[in-house]
Amino acid sequence: MLSLCMIVKNEEKNLPRCLESIKDIVDEIIIVDTGSTDSTIEIAEKYGAKIYFFEWNNNFSDARNFSLEKANGDWILIMDGDDELDANDKPKLIQILNHPDADVYYMQTLSYLGNKPGLNINTNLNIRLLRNHRGYNFVRAIHEQISYNGKSIYEGAKLLATDIKFYHYGYLTPTIIKQNKRERNINILETQLMETPNSFFDFFNIGNEYFALQDYETAIKHYQTAYEYCAEEIGSFHMLVFKMALTLDNLSRYDEELSLINKEIKTYPQFTELEFLKASLFFKQNKLSLAIKSFEKCLEMGESPLNLSYILGVGSYRSYLALAEIYIVLLDYNKAYTYYKESLKSMPNNPIALSMIVRLLIQKQKDMSYIKKELNTILSKLPTDKSNIVLANTFYILKKYKLSIKYLQKIQTKLDVDMELEYLMGSSLFYLQKFDEAKKYFDKIHDSIYFEKSLTKKIQCEIFSNNFTDALKIIDSINQSDRTDYIKIVNKLFIDILNNKKVTPLTLDKKETTKYLDEVFNLFSAVLTVSTPEIFEKSLSLLNLIDCDEVLLRLAKFYYNHGLYDLSYQEFIRSIKIFDKIDTKGLNMMINLLNQNN
Repeated sequence: MLSLCMIVKNEEKNLPRCLESIKDIVDEIIIVDTGSTDSTIEIAEKYGAKIYFFEWNNNFSDARNFSLEKANGDWILIMDGDDELDANDKPKLIQILNHPDADVYYMQTLSYLGNKPGLNINTNLNIRLLRNHRGYNFVRAIHEQISYNGKSIYEGAKLLATDIKFYHYGYLTPTIIKQNKRERNINILETQLMETPNSFFDFFNIGNEYFALQDYETAIKHYQTAYEYCAEEIGSFHMLVFKMALTLDNLSRYDEELSLINKEIKTYPQFTELEFLKASLFFKQNKLSLAIKSFEKCLEMGESPLNLSYILGVGSYRSYLALAEIYIVLLDYNKAYTYYKESLKSMPNNPIALSMIVRLLIQKQKDMSYIKKELNTILSKLPTDKSNIVLANTFYILKKYKLSIKYLQKIQTKLDVDMELEYLMGSSLFYLQKFDEAKKYFDKIHDSIYFEKSLTKKIQCEIFSNNFTDALKIIDSINQSDRTDYIKIVNKLFIDILNNKKVTPLTLDKKETTKYLDEVFNLFSAVLTVSTPEIFEKSLSLLNLIDCDEVLLRLAKFYYNHGLYDLSYQEFIRSIKIFDKIDTKGLNMMINLLNQNN
């Protein structure tokens, strides 16, 4: 008999997917609710769950142990409400219940990162299955661990690892923001650290929280403390090394990063992620021959073994993609094309590789029917709806908006439930200057990461239709937040400029300057596509309102990315002469521009 044990709170969006994935292989479902205020309980009841309530006390182990006490099965399956069992692995899970030489199973957790499930995936092993009534229970208030009769699980427990996969949706950006997980986790970890002041695991996990908040200075301090307390034989040490190296990279402390990687790659010769970081560092530093050699080594190594694996694809599609990008820089488009195709073999729904393949096919002057035929061949293994979504995204990236709409119309039923597809359709219509139609799609978007983007586009629909009064009404109706403040400022100033009103410079700190410029350049992209050269020339005066030495460098990159190469080169020269400002990416662009002219 198999019992599913879960603790949940406000999981109405995730719970149906979770329970659907396991309902036909478990004999009982134990749900321990810690304070849901949505329809979580009603959903659980529909699946026949046994529901218990636990008063939340900031201790995940207490809640989990309470769930274990309620289980009647010989085996206990541990899941969260935002987990999903891979449908293909159900037979494997059933089969291992009869294994006589294991009491505890580690299984693979694939955690989606970013705004929505896609190619950005972290992977690690977690305990998912254990025998009941054998002395197993959880310890630690957060990032809980299994103990065995009061001791470490490694002391006497029969452990096995399998490649059975669970998908985890809890680290997606909208979920983390909505549930305020970072602040909650830090508070619990800091309390726990007071009880165990020399705990490697606590310092490591606090570092992870600050890393996620992009506070890299604080993160590295906690990682370095964990590194001092940690021994190499501890199971999480390789992950600590990787996160330390990645944090040093974000802090531009490249010499320290390379030294750490070279030291620890000897400890973990099969840990492909470290070699991938080294290759990426060489690429960033424009050491292209070293980067090529290192990415090729990643492909030779393949994916890390299960006990080391952390980032999906470093031994396959990610390294092929990186090699393709290097050969684009080297202007060797044939090699780039080959590597993009290899990347697609490993990950057929990779929109970056797809869009670049189309770009290169167009560059070879292939007609659109040939391009579509090639793409249909490449995507033939994908389900039809998935293939249409990938093609719609690809043609949108390539600014082929009519083709993007064509493929979106083939999946019209999905548009009503997928905010990203709604936004894609609205934006495609926007760039085709069908502003009234575009607004209908933007109006449907709510409670998602695309909401603020759609607000911006709605305002611009009115501006480019010369409906300034309606645009200002939308601006005035927007609720205040860190992001919407800049949407309001930039678009109001743009309307004033178009009406030839006097505008005054802004006083901003460095963080505000970056956000302001991001919004300005988003506006520039829209103006350049849907309006006139005269309007674009007027919009450039927005850059005069802010004192920042990166303005010309960003403008140069903007021109480069939009194919305005003469203007791009002029702005690069001005940036160097006026502000003495250039970076590696800008330098590579300048080299490409010079090569094009020779």
